[in-house]
Amino acid sequence: MSALDDAIAGALARPARPVGPPPSGTGLDRRRLSALPVAAQAVANVAPSPGMMAASGMVAWLGVAVVPVYLLATLAMVLVGSCVAQFARRMAAAGSLYTFVAKGLSPRTAFLTGCALLLAYLSLVGMCLLGSSRRLATLLADAGLIPVAEQERTVLLVTVLLGTILATCVVRGIQISAMVTLTLEAASVCVVLTALAVTAYRGVGIADTLAAPDLTASAVTGALMIAITGLVGFESGCALSVEARRPYAVVPRVVLWTPAVCGALMVAAAGLHIYGFSRHRGGSAVDGSALAGRAVAEVTPLLPVLLQLGLVSSLFACAMASANAAVRVLFSMGREQVTPPVFGRTHPRYRTPYVAAVTVIPAAVLTPGVLWLTGLPIRSISNALSVLATQGFLVTYVLVCLAMPVFLRRIGEHTRWASVAGLLGAVLLGAVFTGFWVETVRDGRAVLVAVFAGLLALGLLWFGRVRRRVPDVAVGFFDEATVEDILPGASPVGRR
Repeated sequence: MSALDDAIAGALARPARPVGPPPSGTGLDRRRLSALPVAAQAVANVAPSPGMMAASGMVAWLGVAVVPVYLLATLAMVLVGSCVAQFARRMAAAGSLYTFVAKGLSPRTAFLTGCALLLAYLSLVGMCLLGSSRRLATLLADAGLIPVAEQERTVLLVTVLLGTILATCVVRGIQISAMVTLTLEAASVCVVLTALAVTAYRGVGIADTLAAPDLTASAVTGALMIAITGLVGFESGCALSVEARRPYAVVPRVVLWTPAVCGALMVAAAGLHIYGFSRHRGGSAVDGSALAGRAVAEVTPLLPVLLQLGLVSSLFACAMASANAAVRVLFSMGREQVTPPVFGRTHPRYRTPYVAAVTVIPAAVLTPGVLWLTGLPIRSISNALSVLATQGFLVTYVLVCLAMPVFLRRIGEHTRWASVAGLLGAVLLGAVFTGFWVETVRDGRAVLVAVFAGLLALGLLWFGRVRRRVPDVAVGFFDEATVEDILPGASPVGRR
């Protein structure tokens, strides 16, 4: 009998331990998710439906040039996805890009990545919940169920209600929240595509003339930034890699195909508007927002309502996906004790990072209410959260592109393509990030750049304090293969 046969026989011969609910300090529910929930997590975090509306509305701005702009944005995100996939093929980590960057760059840079990622996800939670609530409140006001004067107050109340539902789903388990996001996002995409197709075919919302497209360098650059920021969030599928059944096969495919598919949907949305112009010569589908207005009622009175409900469901699914990813990044940080260790605890029954969930989700939900009390209107709060989220994602993508070739070189698997992809991704996203900062400052919102930089600086100060207390603190732990992963059914923990 060979040594391998001896090892297998020994593993099978060990007495089975009683199976029961894990203690509170154990990890996540490993290897339970199929490929579909992981893909749903990534797609929902991108939220393609609002992006499709933005792409179709951009036709009036750029004309047919919107198609190559979105193709270029999709190519850039697929390039970032290829860098992320190099890590995902080799390790499963709930910390997602935070853990990946730790394997290529310094611990301090990895912690900076984690802070930027948390800020991006939590800003996205608040922004998407506000967007869902604002659309619901508009529907209620149009139906005469609430006075227009109380609309903003209603938005905040609905935000709290949706936030409570979201937190409950996140704590109850990833299976529940993944299926909710999958259902909502699929329904939303179907509704938006149907609305775009019907309006393009019937000529609803068609203007008398097509304005000359603005093809200046600044306009195209601005459109490219909008397109790229509409495709961020696809990497959140990595946060579920520990819970996925086949993470080394599923997660790399998800992070590569999600930006490609979502980009294709946005190109299709723009194409439908262009088709509407070519079919009804002398006009163009002017604005994606016209699809939700009175013009669409020419087709059916229910279409504007269905469209708004589709956007509500897409934004809520995005908020849930962002919350799922955020609590797992914070869970990883808590496990490594670079944040309070209590964040590394999981629920004794549901095996979810419930401490992280009940801490950061209420903060993300209540922050817009606090800002509203200071006198800021809801739309300004939503725009500010969008700017913070975009900055967080772009910083994270630049760092993971830089970390990938360094990581491969360290493990002896470096290739020329790895250097080209990492450098090209970092340069391209770095240029987009710089342009985004310049435009943000030019628009009079420099305070948002300062807030973002200040929050990251506070994160680095916190990490410096941790390093002084624990000089040898380690970051970048990832999931390791167990007997059950290699020999299903052989683990004593899973046998009855």
